[in-house]
Amino acid sequence: MALGELGKLEQLYTSVTDEQILIKYNIGKRLNAHSIFTAGPLADKIDALYTDDYFKRLQQSGKEIYLTTTCLQTEELVVFTTAQNPVESSYYKIRKIISADQFRRAVLASSSQPVFMPPVKVNKTVPGESFPEHQFVDGGVREYAGLGIATDAGANEIFTIIHSARNVKQDNAEQTSLFNILEKTISIFITDVAANDLYGPLHYSQGLSYISQVKQKMKSMGVTDADIEDYFNVDEIPGTYQNKEPLKIHLIQPEDDLGGGPGGLVFNPAEMQGMVLKGQLALQSYVAHLNSNEVDWV
Repeated sequence: MALGELGKLEQLYTSVTDEQILIKYNIGKRLNAHSIFTAGPLADKIDALYTDDYFKRLQQSGKEIYLTTTCLQTEELVVFTTAQNPVESSYYKIRKIISADQFRRAVLASSSQPVFMPPVKVNKTVPGESFPEHQFVDGGVREYAGLGIATDAGANEIFTIIHSARNVKQDNAEQTSLFNILEKTISIFITDVAANDLYGPLHYSQGLSYISQVKQKMKSMGVTDADIEDYFNVDEIPGTYQNKEPLKIHLIQPEDDLGGGPGGLVFNPAEMQGMVLKGQLALQSYVAHLNSNEVDWV
């Protein structure tokens, strides 16, 4: 996507099958293993796609990539990035990607759903790494949407695509197996994390918009610009609202469940092509909302 290869991305996504991503086992045979499934086929596909030459092109493009992961040892949200001067944060750890192999491992880790898929040692081949054996899994365990990361990186307009549906589909069937209950629990967890991730940034953006409108109203009533800025700069309580412009956050989200099984771990080309169509409908609905309400962000 960063290199503008949207057509290739869609073709890849809508053509893979289960066996090209995961090797699935019976849960009863994997109780002493680190995951129910293994992801060797996915790792092979990532290695084939993201070659050393591809990583070089990505670096030369000037685009900044941020891959979110969760470290099982420290329980921290760890963001691997190609950015040259990433902004540090107290909420998450930043790690600069220094090699194509580390990039491939970070991509694999960021898509590794814990329990279902094995954790990844992203820094295993990094020279001088203090903890090369640390294991990383999907960043969605801690941060599903990543809006805060984008804001910290300097974004003032963010296009956010959420896969979880606005309308939660109720399943009245009794859950009778350990595996089904685990799948259902993961699905509920992902939906909850997504909602929490959106809540803070959206309210932060609304707060900035409110302050901006108050300033405009004060100016229309004759208050000088200097006085307005003086009123809103409070040294005793420094905060992220001071001297910040309102964010533009575009939220594109399907109304109903996309399919793909719990956690999206069922890879059926026909069904995934249907998911793309649902995504297009969600985008059309969002654009229609903009046109009808004459606003350009949420």
